[in-house]
Amino acid sequence: MSSKFSKKYNINIYDVDSNYKCKYSSLMNYLWDVVVSQSDSLGETDNGLVNNCIWVLLKYDLNIIEYPKFRDTITVETDIVGIKRLYGYRSFTIKDSNENILISGLSTAILIDFEKRKPVKISSEQCKVYGIEKELEENFPLDDFLNISTAKYSKNYSVRYSDIDSNKHVNNVKYMDIAIDTLPREIINNYEISNIKVLFKKEATDGVTLDVNSDVIINNDNELTTLHTIFNSNHDKPITKLEFKWLKL
Repeated sequence: MSSKFSKKYNINIYDVDSNYKCKYSSLMNYLWDVVVSQSDSLGETDNGLVNNCIWVLLKYDLNIIEYPKFRDTITVETDIVGIKRLYGYRSFTIKDSNENILISGLSTAILIDFEKRKPVKISSEQCKVYGIEKELEENFPLDDFLNISTAKYSKNYSVRYSDIDSNKHVNNVKYMDIAIDTLPREIINNYEISNIKVLFKKEATDGVTLDVNSDVIINNDNELTTLHTIFNSNHDKPITKLEFKWLKL
């Protein structure tokens, strides 16, 4: 069995923003789709389920060198980095038709019992499917995010039915949309994201209200960092933490 898998995608009109560049949300959807496609191709999953368990994404850390554009054809590749205890690690690259790397990064995921909503140990059978012979020496850091000292921008967001995915919780990409929507349009219109780092700590479900706090750190004339924490109004700890680096256009 191979730990590597790739799939081609065409950038369609519904994938791009007003500048005809592929939206970060579309890129994130490609990354998750290639994971599901690989799992299904290896016989690990059936419609996303692994013996009534599901892979749940915990963290993305992605560097964006260049955004693909409308009508481009890209290749999304993933490779299994390894496992450590309950965590599974993958690398990703997105290449253009000339094999230039546009995006690269890592993800951390965990296997969850779909009914009990509790973590499940990765089985030896799954390790064999991906050619994993032993665990990694160390875990990759999870919560290595900068903390917000004072929230410059805040919003409340009521989770909609359309925000819910097949795992019955808010789709991961939605948290990014919600966080970025708190920012001034001056930032969104004059900068673009060069690094995405997201930690998903708890799930949110249909009908809850989320409290979103954001801060902006100006690194220099051409670069800034935005920090975001998203709270469920029923909890006192963040359910999602996000950190974006932005480059001036």
